[in-house]
Amino acid sequence: MNQPPPAPPGQPPIPPPQPVAIPVPMLPQPDFIRLSEGLLTVAREIALIPNVPVQGILNAIMASLHRIEGEVAAGLRTVERRLDRIETQLTLVPIRIYNANVNSSTNIMYPPGINVVPGMPLTRMEIHTLTGTAGFLYLYPPAQLIDSFLQE
Repeated sequence: MNQPPPAPPGQPPIPPPQPVAIPVPMLPQPDFIRLSEGLLTVAREIALIPNVPVQGILNAIMASLHRIEGEVAAGLRTVERRLDRIETQLTLVPIRIYNANVNSSTNIMYPPGINVVPGMPLTRMEIHTLTGTAGFLYLYPPAQLIDSFLQE
């Protein structure tokens, strides 16, 4: 052991240092028995994880995803049809504006894909003189009527 240094001659001996008690607050201490029981419970439950029926859950998720995919595809097809109809109508706007502003004797424009055959009106005046079914069929040939009803 460490010995205190000798005292100088004629003086009393130096006392050894005394330990000083540092007060430490008493904090909650772990209960190691309960901790070990809890860890054993966790270990037992982890060992049961492979028993979870993952395949059934995955099949249900996949079935839901396929159903959602079908609904989204059907919605996209509907949107596509509507956009096609809008695009068709927008391509006709310049023709309609032109035809609305020409005088009665100027030739009108027909939309692309309409074959102008003899007997079809060529001016606004000729359109105004059409009457009955004949005039209607010139403006809307039967194939276009059927197509427009099928699209709606």
